[in-house]
Amino acid sequence: MTDANTRTVQENLTRQLHDSVERLQLQAEKVEFWATALTGFATPIAEYDPATSAVARYMKPGRPARKKHRRRMSNNASKAA
Repeated sequence: MTDANTRTVQENLTRQLHDSVERLQLQAEKVEFWATALTGFATPIAEYDPATSAVARYMKPGRPARKKHRRRMSNNASKAA
């Protein structure tokens, strides 16, 4: 083989090795992503206590939350409809 042929073969091998390493890095990133996702799904959901939630400080103690009522249509609006 001549020097030109040897250089071409080395360049091809180098390019193929570089491409393989890039594909391996992408696959490792995907594995890391899914492993992290599965770890998050494996943890149990924390118990919910309404008395200790952030909303509790806006409610009076011992009083249930008020339900929102729909607004009634005024007489003028109901006649127009």
